[in-house]
Amino acid sequence: MLKKVTEAITRFNLLTAKKHVTVALSGGADSMALLCALCELKNELKLEKISAAHFNHQIRGDEAMRDQKFVEDFCKSRDIELYLGEADVPQFAKEQGISLELAARKLRYEFFENLDTDYIATAHTASDNIETVLFNITRGTALSGLCGIPVKRDRYIRPLILCTRDDIEAYCEKNNINYVTDSTNLCDDYTRNKIRHNVVPVLKDINESVENAVSRMTTALREDDDFISDIAQREYDNLICDDGLKLTNFNTLHSAVAKRIIAKYCSNLEIEVDNYHINAIYDICLQGGKISLSGKNVAYIKNNVLKLEKADKPIEKICFTVDIQKHSNNLFENNKKVHNLLLKNVLDCDKIVGNLVLRQRISGDTIRLKNKNCTKTLKKLFCEYKIPLNERENLPVLADDNGVVWIYKIGVAERVAADESSNNIYIITVEKI
Repeated sequence: MLKKVTEAITRFNLLTAKKHVTVALSGGADSMALLCALCELKNELKLEKISAAHFNHQIRGDEAMRDQKFVEDFCKSRDIELYLGEADVPQFAKEQGISLELAARKLRYEFFENLDTDYIATAHTASDNIETVLFNITRGTALSGLCGIPVKRDRYIRPLILCTRDDIEAYCEKNNINYVTDSTNLCDDYTRNKIRHNVVPVLKDINESVENAVSRMTTALREDDDFISDIAQREYDNLICDDGLKLTNFNTLHSAVAKRIIAKYCSNLEIEVDNYHINAIYDICLQGGKISLSGKNVAYIKNNVLKLEKADKPIEKICFTVDIQKHSNNLFENNKKVHNLLLKNVLDCDKIVGNLVLRQRISGDTIRLKNKNCTKTLKKLFCEYKIPLNERENLPVLADDNGVVWIYKIGVAERVAADESSNNIYIITVEKI
């Protein structure tokens, strides 16, 4: 298994300059194997630090607390720093009107986003990959769905992506690694479990190495998908405008590129569409007209521009009040751990260039967020962080003479982030109106 982990890290260039890796640790066999494997390979991979993060979804009651206690005890015995998070996922799912699985994923990744680390390693395996591909097929996926689980996305990496579940269990047995079992994995109440227990075994009867075969397929398809997506991104940047998506020379684009542009436009507006809707939108882009989408959304062509918007009532805009207070920096006294959510709203006063101004987003604004290793436009970040459309126009932004230094709900620029060496700090608090 270690050989496959090293191969995945090398082949897919999962680790670059900075080397603090945090393992998303559920306590199950996959994540325990991942944590132990990375610890075993720490010197070979030249890792500076390995930590772990556990999120309690509060779904399984006493069993969930058992998992948390197991993880805490293991990390303490190995002197591994552990970040803990929790949320009432069932209540959140009910409030949002979404499935338990989707609610769990949203809250779990929100917790991960606030971790102070270079990489977050999740324990997705080749077995998870084939289940994802089969699940996507049942929903009528396009090429992107056949590519399976992304090996790397921003700072999320999957070092076990070439390992099967059999590899994991053999590694745990050989190295006497204990783990806990999630009881929900043993029943067929969830779609993935039905695929795991009923479909994959039939495929393994046909080809016992089917997981490896699908891994080879997804790797090849991902290369094709990346190539087409790069072309689509360049075209999208040329076509997008304040009014919508310009259709200038749209009919000269290959349909594979054009449909990706449409999908990206819908995604950036947080309008969910499937392949049926994308094909329907593509048709009106060529022929004109208007169609209804799910969620009472509509797509139509006006003045050779594709527009997507709500069909019934206008969006109610949300406003905010912002309070900025200057303090002496005592956050890090006695080496205490400062919660990352607080640090997202703290600036180092002495690093501010010129005047500090509170304003809204301006077209072309960019920021290099702390620990993100890249500069992005605010428009792109609003989409990535799924900022609601009715908040985007008035979302508070702080800027100095050199540009944006803070965005509410998103975080602080790397160049003004507060740390142990900061003398004076601004602490920002925000309320919705």
